[in-house]
Amino acid sequence: MAVDPAITLIIAAYNRARVLDLVLASLERQTLGAFEVVVADDGSGPEIKALIEAWGVRLGRRVLHVWQEDLGFRKTIVANRAVAQSSGEYLVFIDADCILHHRFVERHVVRRRRGSALSGRRVMLDDDLTRRLSRIDVETGRLEAPSTWWRHAAPHDRRNGFYLPAAFGWRGGLGSRYEILGCNFSLFRDEFLKVNGYDERIVGRGLEDVNLRARLLNAGIGIRSISQEALQYHCHHENDGFLHDSQAVERWRGTRETAAPVGVAEARSPRP
Repeated sequence: MAVDPAITLIIAAYNRARVLDLVLASLERQTLGAFEVVVADDGSGPEIKALIEAWGVRLGRRVLHVWQEDLGFRKTIVANRAVAQSSGEYLVFIDADCILHHRFVERHVVRRRRGSALSGRRVMLDDDLTRRLSRIDVETGRLEAPSTWWRHAAPHDRRNGFYLPAAFGWRGGLGSRYEILGCNFSLFRDEFLKVNGYDERIVGRGLEDVNLRARLLNAGIGIRSISQEALQYHCHHENDGFLHDSQAVERWRGTRETAAPVGVAEARSPRP
């Protein structure tokens, strides 16, 4: 398959090979299939590397594996390195525990517009369905049917599983200050570079996305919702907890900075 160098899908990953396998399987069903894939790996073991290599063969394209040593949650750093080694003019970011609806990449690309980032939401699957999911559920599209996930999603979360692109006008076309969700957002590469990407001073889970949002807004780049259009299904896991105190929350959320002092411009190649 010929790859469109204009589009890069960046997948933030850390172990959980079985789940990543399901996410990569969802790439086979994308209506827009010719895009670059870069896995931003925050220190996984060799099983993930082997899986990525196998899927590169199956997908008929190179799946770039950008790895860094496991020194705790450092998504900001490895995501910037992934961008630095990618070639796409438009960047779509997901996490390796979020299985994609078959129109996911297409909708981000169709709705892209300069001066705006796009951010969607996800259907949060419970532990029961997560454990039972198979590659067949993804390959056949069975997972996308509400009859599969409805009973396994929280009531307030179920609306995120319905594909309603006609609603984009009032939902995403008007507002421009939507919250960014790091597992489901996209923007033009040069606008990511304009704010110097993720701020690498932020380590530990949380705040990296709210800080990126704040700096994009400071730079005049709005955030529009693409919820109920770019759909994804989040596999259950236990959270490590929120490690930041109230002062850190205020500092990173309320920043007046535009460009991160340490960001994608300073990104270095990963260790071999």
